[in-house]
Amino acid sequence: MERNYDSVFAPAIPTDIHGVKILRQPSDAKLVELGVASWPIWESIPCKFPWTFKKTETMYFLEGKVKVTIDKQHKEEEAALELMAGDLVVIPKGMTVVVDVTEAVKKHYYRDLEIVKSESPSKA
Repeated sequence: MERNYDSVFAPAIPTDIHGVKILRQPSDAKLVELGVASWPIWESIPCKFPWTFKKTETMYFLEGKVKVTIDKQHKEEEAALELMAGDLVVIPKGMTVVVDVTEAVKKHYYRDLEIVKSESPSKA
């Protein structure tokens, strides 16, 4: 089931940079509404690696800093974003980036579920 990302951020207006939506310091009420505390946690020490998002991913940073450089294929030139503790971020499916964890990071994350439609056997 895919989320409605307009409602994820409502009524706040997120920053939108090349399709990446960032809301700095969302309210505790918004985090509870989204169920952030129940999402899995990902942690990393400082490192750098390429990544392609196979699903739209929503994340909430608890600790640390990450520099995300969006690949040129998504626009005319590369763009770098700095994400840090307190940021609620949505990165769209298919985006290719380079992740540079500059300070050990801990984040909650949620990936859209892929629903596979199957055909029911026909009754003869």
